[in-house]
Amino acid sequence: MHPDIVKLLELQAKDVALLEADKGLDAVLAEVQALDHQLLDAEKAKEQAHRAVAEAQKRRKDVEAKVDTYRKLEERGKARMDSVKTPKELQAVNVELDLARQMLGKEEAEWLKLAEVLAAAEAVAHEADSRLQQMRDAQGTARGALDLRRVDAEAIRNKALAERDATASEVNRALRTRYERLRSVKSVRAVVALSGPTCGACNTAIPLNRRSQIRAGTLIDACESCGVILFALEETVE
Repeated sequence: MHPDIVKLLELQAKDVALLEADKGLDAVLAEVQALDHQLLDAEKAKEQAHRAVAEAQKRRKDVEAKVDTYRKLEERGKARMDSVKTPKELQAVNVELDLARQMLGKEEAEWLKLAEVLAAAEAVAHEADSRLQQMRDAQGTARGALDLRRVDAEAIRNKALAERDATASEVNRALRTRYERLRSVKSVRAVVALSGPTCGACNTAIPLNRRSQIRAGTLIDACESCGVILFALEETVE
């Protein structure tokens, strides 16, 4: 086997290890992200519940102002009853008083409805607060364990990357560039063993002369069909 192919196979093995390390780290980060999404949803629910409380409080305050206004109108009307002098004036005051009482009753009924709405909104907000706190408490232990796993996964990944870079530095530059280009398209399997007389990746037949040179270690060649770099296993026979 060509010595450069030996180095290239070592590099490919390191890339496989690095890929596995990346998958391990990605899995841990995905779990962290899932917890983050759960927490974010609970925080959004809490914010929405508290906005509903604030809106109900504002509406009730507006109604309270109207109730206060109509009560004053009613009191003013009652006070004017003592000062009216003619039936016509009395009639006008009674009309105003009836209208004020009618509107007062309407707004008081609305206030009672809003009091129920506010109580329900406050209950929902309280539940959202409790659910968020419970989730944070529950996630505390899980996040602690995930932090430890993330540190371990990062250490494994950093070690795999360092070993990969060290091996890459020993590979012929032109061959490494060729390998990297193939690897970007074919993931890690850019160097593939012959499978009898064919390419081990796509089963395309390789001419006998080229196969012989590949096996003898005198030629570094690629499959004309799929482009992978070919090599021969020591035990491979025609």
